[in-house]
Amino acid sequence: MEDTIDSKIFDPFQEQIFRITYKTQDYQIELLKRDQSEIGVLLDGIVQKIIKKNDSWFFEDTDLDKDFAHEIWRTISLRYRL
Repeated sequence: MEDTIDSKIFDPFQEQIFRITYKTQDYQIELLKRDQSEIGVLLDGIVQKIIKKNDSWFFEDTDLDKDFAHEIWRTISLRYRL
């Protein structure tokens, strides 16, 4: 018998696309993974991980602006009421 129900679990948070204007530049962000202390995003074609440390959000492995990381988190949290 053939399965009629998709075996892949639907995650409404995954692959959502957001547009953010930060310091007069527009960015397109695709949500890849969401967790309590970690967010995976595709930021203008580059995979980035944003992590939470001491109630602040930072980019992992890069020296990008911490305020920009917080703004990305704020946009996602407003959308999903986190």
